[in-house]
Amino acid sequence: MQIHYDRSAGKPTTSDEGEDLLQCRMTILGLDSGAIERDFREAFDRIKRNCASCSVRAPCALDLKRDPTNLAWEAYCPNSGALNALVALTEAIH
Repeated sequence: MQIHYDRSAGKPTTSDEGEDLLQCRMTILGLDSGAIERDFREAFDRIKRNCASCSVRAPCALDLKRDPTNLAWEAYCPNSGALNALVALTEAIH
């Protein structure tokens, strides 16, 4: 999984950029974005909105590129709580 970001930090992501980062993060966490979107529509929509308006995409992209398993993202990601809750929920269901 390779991510390239040349844009300056601090600007909101475009819809595609936010979705790319979100998709990468969800894949690393073992979340099926299609299933999450289908089963938890409201939460998924909120998570997507947060990604699209996120001002820390540069650290996110860098963390995904350097060490996707590093938990540093949890400190700055506005979706860390929701994503981790979805991981716990999907693990409990399966």
